[in-house]
Amino acid sequence: MQFRQLCQRPTIFRRVIGTSMIVLTLAVLTLAGAERYLNENDLYGRTARTIPAQLAYIGEELREDGVNIGSGALANDERFKPGANLFAVCSADRGSIFISKGAKREGLSGLCDLLPDDPDLAPTHPLVLSNNKPYYVYPLSFDTDKGHVDILILRDGADAAAELKTLDRRVAMKVAITLPIIMLLLISAALWGMKPLKHLGEQLHEIIRGRRTRLDPPKANELHEITLALNELLTQSERRKETYQNAMKDLAHSLKTRLAAAQAILDDAKDPSTTREELYEQLGQMDLLVQYQLRKATMGRQGLSQASAEIEPVVRQLTTMLDKVYRDKGVHCDIQIASGCAFPGSREDLMELMGNLMDNAYRFALNTVRVSASRTDAGHCLLQVEDDGPGIDPTERQRVLRRGERADERHPGQGIGLAVCQELAVAYGGELTIDQSPLQGARINLLLPFGGYSTKE
Repeated sequence: MQFRQLCQRPTIFRRVIGTSMIVLTLAVLTLAGAERYLNENDLYGRTARTIPAQLAYIGEELREDGVNIGSGALANDERFKPGANLFAVCSADRGSIFISKGAKREGLSGLCDLLPDDPDLAPTHPLVLSNNKPYYVYPLSFDTDKGHVDILILRDGADAAAELKTLDRRVAMKVAITLPIIMLLLISAALWGMKPLKHLGEQLHEIIRGRRTRLDPPKANELHEITLALNELLTQSERRKETYQNAMKDLAHSLKTRLAAAQAILDDAKDPSTTREELYEQLGQMDLLVQYQLRKATMGRQGLSQASAEIEPVVRQLTTMLDKVYRDKGVHCDIQIASGCAFPGSREDLMELMGNLMDNAYRFALNTVRVSASRTDAGHCLLQVEDDGPGIDPTERQRVLRRGERADERHPGQGIGLAVCQELAVAYGGELTIDQSPLQGARINLLLPFGGYSTKE
């Protein structure tokens, strides 16, 4: 039902076209009415131009019939013959004083009733009178020495009515031709104007189908802000998606080491109570990892705590776990933690950082791993993890900091550990570098400014 109602609602295009058509139709009809009015007045005026020449013969006819309406009212002209004029002389109270012979011969009656209250409001179109013929009506007012009189002059309007019909047909033809052309131009203009919106909709459909990731610059300046906003939403959506994916990968990477440690505990099971305690410890670490990664996926790097954490307990806990995981290698871990040196962040972040760095060191080490922490002269925290393995080629050191990149394909892994450490270092406003250790293997240097945090995700 809601979908049907949505389909029945007028679209922007239909609203614009409908409103514009109504406005244009009214405008065209108004212009057509104005043209008809001008034609009507033109015909009325052309006929009225002969009235002054007719007045002399009207006066002569009145004198022949002995009607005296006063002197000085009418002029002389020789163009009209007495008896052929159609007129009536009316008193101020619209009483009939005189009806011309021509009017009587035409069977016209009640002419004084046609006088308008205001001569300026006389109808400009022919009136059909009592003999069923059209006539123009011209009222004239005179003040004479006999008082006020009105003369109502009639002119045959048959020819004018026929001409007016012809002009009306021309006006109607103009409307019939002009209106569709204007409508067609209007629809074309509207379609052309809506083209950028249609193009934007097509691009959005392509994004939904996975054929593109961004909107092109708009073809209309009015859509510039909308396009920028939509592209920003797409960027944020991709960033959140990437954050979720990375968090799940980090979680899997971190749990892998804990699962390996749990497996090693089970393989070395001697005292059931000790085994249970160690397994519970690993399960607790896994639970903390899951909560940490879920929080990171939800809040991003900006949600990292700005607390400080003791380094040595975390390093020793990780050493105990990794010794079990890599027990077959017999790696010795040398721990050198300076007194009073703390990690400028949360314990969970420290666990993730050192867990990834130490796991890599244990994996590539031959015999020895060294973990050290100290404070620099500037008061920053410097963490270093070294091994006596094959090391990392200088040309590969920047590449391995990217997700999915590995320096040695012979060893198992997903190329996530160092990338996670790099992301955390950047999030804390620090720096992660790789060089060669005095042990002849790789040395990972993590410099973190104490209290310095970045707003980057």
